[in-house]
Amino acid sequence: MRKLSLALVAILVLPAALAAQAGTYPAMQPTQIAEREYNFALADFNGGTGLIFQWREGLGSPRLQFTGDFGIADFNGTNDAGLIIGGAMNYQMLRAGADLPFDMVLGGGLGLTIADGFNLLRIPVGVAIGHRFPLEGGFAISPFVHPRLSIDRISVDAPGGNISDTETNLDVDIGGNFEFNSQMQLRLAATLGDRDAVAISFAWTPRGLRR
Repeated sequence: MRKLSLALVAILVLPAALAAQAGTYPAMQPTQIAEREYNFALADFNGGTGLIFQWREGLGSPRLQFTGDFGIADFNGTNDAGLIIGGAMNYQMLRAGADLPFDMVLGGGLGLTIADGFNLLRIPVGVAIGHRFPLEGGFAISPFVHPRLSIDRISVDAPGGNISDTETNLDVDIGGNFEFNSQMQLRLAATLGDRDAVAISFAWTPRGLRR
């Protein structure tokens, strides 16, 4: 009887919880490694909205970068707030050249959303692909696409006990990065796939650091 009750609760509770996965905002990953960058994003995703801060830091090599995500999420239709924590390692696979006109950054990470009643653990792996087009006046625009495959595990507190479910999902970011100068960029991205999301951000690179 207990197993039957848990199964019924899972049928009723899990679909709603999976619809509110706060960790599915766009990755906002540029296609060129930054030595240091602070990115402030507003994201709208299935189930709510979130304020995200991203810190990107080079690791002593022009090809390696660490990314840390910190944020809060507000879920639609509830009074609950969630905490978003994540980290990723990124590697500059290719730089645009005569043979291949694309920049490519490989990335893999771990993300956790903690909220009242459920937790979401995500392990995404993907490649950001794009090209930087210089414009007059020191401006530049970089359109990009960023497909990611992720393993998502969600745990929900239900009346009959804790329920967990694991899924493999495909998300694809499509967006662009607009550079005002070497320090300031405006970034837009939309996530398409198993869950839709959209985000806008402002990124700042401290003066004196190369990109």
